[in-house]
Amino acid sequence: MVVIEAGCSLSMSVTLRWCRIEDIDEATQVAWSALARRAPEPNPFATPEFVLPAARWLTPEQPPWVALIERNDHAAHALIGVGCFTAQRPDLFVPVPHLRSYQTLHTFRSGMLCAAGESSAVAESLMRFLATKGARWQAITFQNLRADCPVLRSLQEQHMQTHWFERHSFQRPCLRVSTGVDYEDRLRASERKDLLRRQRRLQERGNIHYRMLQGDEADASAMQTHLALEHAGWKGKAGTSMLSSPAQSRFFVEMMERFRRTGGAVIAETRCDGDVIASTSNLLLGDTLNGFKTGWDPGYAAMSPGRLNELHLFKQIPASWPCVATFDSQSQEDSYLADLLPDRQAMITGTLTITTLGDLAMRAARLVRPLAYRLERDT
Repeated sequence: MVVIEAGCSLSMSVTLRWCRIEDIDEATQVAWSALARRAPEPNPFATPEFVLPAARWLTPEQPPWVALIERNDHAAHALIGVGCFTAQRPDLFVPVPHLRSYQTLHTFRSGMLCAAGESSAVAESLMRFLATKGARWQAITFQNLRADCPVLRSLQEQHMQTHWFERHSFQRPCLRVSTGVDYEDRLRASERKDLLRRQRRLQERGNIHYRMLQGDEADASAMQTHLALEHAGWKGKAGTSMLSSPAQSRFFVEMMERFRRTGGAVIAETRCDGDVIASTSNLLLGDTLNGFKTGWDPGYAAMSPGRLNELHLFKQIPASWPCVATFDSQSQEDSYLADLLPDRQAMITGTLTITTLGDLAMRAARLVRPLAYRLERDT
């Protein structure tokens, strides 16, 4: 473990601890989880509830390093920032040694957790730490980062040598919950009409009942039902469902169980004559409900039970979770959820160079990359 003094005043200082995920003790995990719940930018993929099982089951060959940033005074130590990274060798897109924000098959957003008002201190501590490593890492890559990320903005504002090289951007579907505004009124008229038609057809098949499972109700049985429905569709046939891989299914169960203990696991179900025909898993963190996985019975595909299940979930948010201000789909812009969610969040993927050498290498790579692609096609 490396400890770096990242800045100080007469009464307090900020330190950064750089350690392996397996070296983080239980007390630090508790503080990390508490920070995740109070952070103004909730990110379930940066929580210990997600990262610990992901490192165990999804990336055991490359566990992440964790940056723990604390503000210290003489009486207490307050965790104000956490970032998870993996060390990467030079490649075609980033031709220098660099860090990458921790990424897995099921990580749909990157970035650092940061306490309110602490983005400048977190950015400064990270830059001071990287400076101590000499020329070891020249850049940091983020995938699916919110375009308004305060830590990225602070890194760019405080350090003139940094430069952002954007590789991809898109508009992520989301729902900004407005009390007093009916969600269905915000849907396109054609979409509302189609959903009503499918709902009537579904009701002709039997007695339809919607359930929101949270806490003790989001138990192992509900998780297994969810996995089975996700596997029953096209993902199962393609071999990409979580149930297709023992490691992925074990990750899901452990991750959901960790969120369940804090009240953060939410499973929405649609039942027809008592049988679950659609299920969606969601992660509640702070003021945001985050979509994760969805599945439905292919025998009911013509009635779109998955879409109807999501529709009922969105309608229930104000009554079931008054604290929720946003539903984040965690999906791509061409997802089927785009027709159900009227709002958008700008997302970006790219690389932040932190040294002059890194900046020059990235600019050169932009010029050389098209030639490399052409040579690869010709061989």
